[in-house]
Amino acid sequence: MQPDLMIICDLDDHLDERDYYTGVPALVVEVLSESTRSKDIVKKLDLYMESGVSEYWIVNPFNKEITIYHFEHCDVKSVSTYKQNETAPSSYFDELEIEMNRIFK
Repeated sequence: MQPDLMIICDLDDHLDERDYYTGVPALVVEVLSESTRSKDIVKKLDLYMESGVSEYWIVNPFNKEITIYHFEHCDVKSVSTYKQNETAPSSYFDELEIEMNRIFK
């Protein structure tokens, strides 16, 4: 799977001889499109959770919302959806917050 955006915190420990990343990203972001919507919401959610990703953000430009899944021990620990006039905080990165009004105008 190739996510739209991923944050890698262990790059030095997980590069192979071709400089290909072989580890697990801390945070993965997918932006929904009509053609990949069900794949992103179902298949990728399960794959990222089972592979050890800590946080998965699904950006929905159609509804102008972000759904954040926080995983722990290959299970969903929490899920929250944020809309206009709200701030979406990361549960993994203390300083990361996204103001929804800045993303969706």
